[in-house]
Amino acid sequence: MLSPEILPYTITLCVYIFILFRIGIVGYFTTSDLSDYILGGRKMGMLVTALSAGASDMSGWLLMGLPGAILTHGLSQSWIAVGLFLGSYLNWTFIAGKIRTKTEELDNAQTIPEYFANRFPQKASLLRGFSSIVILVFFTLYCAAGIVAAARLLELTFQMDYTYAAILGSVITVFYILIG
Repeated sequence: MLSPEILPYTITLCVYIFILFRIGIVGYFTTSDLSDYILGGRKMGMLVTALSAGASDMSGWLLMGLPGAILTHGLSQSWIAVGLFLGSYLNWTFIAGKIRTKTEELDNAQTIPEYFANRFPQKASLLRGFSSIVILVFFTLYCAAGIVAAARLLELTFQMDYTYAAILGSVITVFYILIG
C-alpha cells in the first residue's frame, strides 16, 4: 500500500505517463513514413524541435543526476547546469540551423550516418560505419542510464522492487519508442 505522503507524487506521475502515452498514440496514427517517425516529417517548428532535443539530451541526467551531484558534492555543482545551458545555446545558435539546411540539401538526409555519407561520398562507407558504431555504443549507454533513472523513480514512487521497476521502465520505454 502506498503511504499518504507519496500519494500526490504517484497521482502526478500517473497523469504524466498517461499524457505521454496519449501523445505517443496520436503520433503513431499520424506517422506515415520513416521521415515522419525520425524527423516529424520536418514539419515541427524551431521551438518544438529545440524542446524535443533538449528533453532527449538532458532527461534522466538533468532530473536525477544534476540534483544528485549538487546534493552529494555541494552547490558548486550547479555550474554544470550553466555549462549545459551555454552548450545548448551555442549549439542551437551556430550549428543546428546549418545542419538542418545542409541535411535537406544533401538528399534529405534523415540520420547522422546518412548525412556524413552524403556530405563526403568518397568516404561514405567508412563514415557511415564509424558513426553508426559510435551512435550504437553511446546510445546504448544513454538508454541504460535512462532505464536506471526510470527504475529509481518507479522504485521510490511506487515502493517497487528495483528489478521489477527496471523491467517496467524498459517495457514502457520500448513501447513508447515503437508507437512513435
